[in-house]
Amino acid sequence: MHQDIIYVNEASNIPLMGVDFLGLIDRGTNIIEIKPITLCNLKCKYCFVSAGDYRTNFIVSSKYIIKGIKKITEIKGAHDLEIHIAPYGESLLYPELYDLLTKLWNIEGISTISMQSNGLLLTEKKINMLESLNLSRINISLNTLNENLARKLCGCKVYGVNELLDILNLLIASKIDVLIAPVWFPGKNDIDIENIIKYVIYLKNQGYKQIPKIGIQKYLVYKTGRKLSRTYPKSWGYFYEQLTKLEKKYGLKLKLGPKDFGIHRRESISTLNLKKNDEIKLVIISKGRWEQECIGKITKEIGIKVLLQKPLKFTDNMIGKEIKVKIIKANYKDNILTARYPT
Repeated sequence: MHQDIIYVNEASNIPLMGVDFLGLIDRGTNIIEIKPITLCNLKCKYCFVSAGDYRTNFIVSSKYIIKGIKKITEIKGAHDLEIHIAPYGESLLYPELYDLLTKLWNIEGISTISMQSNGLLLTEKKINMLESLNLSRINISLNTLNENLARKLCGCKVYGVNELLDILNLLIASKIDVLIAPVWFPGKNDIDIENIIKYVIYLKNQGYKQIPKIGIQKYLVYKTGRKLSRTYPKSWGYFYEQLTKLEKKYGLKLKLGPKDFGIHRRESISTLNLKKNDEIKLVIISKGRWEQECIGKITKEIGIKVLLQKPLKFTDNMIGKEIKVKIIKANYKDNILTARYPT
């Protein structure tokens, strides 16, 4: 399938905020989330955003990102800020990653820079580069130590578990903090979760100065994401009950919360006080990831994802048109907006 790539910079007129899959996300805390790319090297069968299958991908200019971050720090206050690189894709595919890290540390108030990765593209050279650029923490998504299951979950023919563990050992020996972040798929990788816990305990017994944290994630199903066959999410109560049992069994903290990462409430950027079912006018500025998705521009800073109702599909002649849409998502917890057209 042919894929287009759109480079998002100031000249593109695509706003940095408001759209869930690109730019900057503010959830009303001291963390500013960056989504600089939508390309991914995997097509995980459980991916809640269906990364790796997009008809159109996006790469955001590091220069544009830095300009947006500076504006947000003016609102939040230039102190104790964390930048978290968490794309709808793979961070290590972002071609301007090293340049971005360099520029971020020049902004007053940033004390932590973290990123997410599946780890498969890491090499010793890249670890050395990330360490030299003072990356604070890397979250590695590792769901199993079983290579066959890993290939099935990630939708790939090759998944070198032993190679990834070798890379993890290099990471743990570096100055970069490591968080192993498996997703728990009930009935699918129960034993594997315990094996990952045992692996961390093994590392502890080997005398490493730094021991990775484990941040076990609950399996969630989203309407627009991929779903594992015959695998169903459990309740949050059940999930935390199981984590408590594993904590007692292995003597390792598994229930991690905001305090474990220094997360606290901070001033939020404006989303124009939009509410669900509001009807607004906007200008279509770009195609989206799918045929029935596009990006609208509300203001210079605020964009919005627009879902086109069947049978309508995006065409280039829609760009620049003013349309009336209905807001279907305006979450008070973040600055993400979604609308429907026609209303």
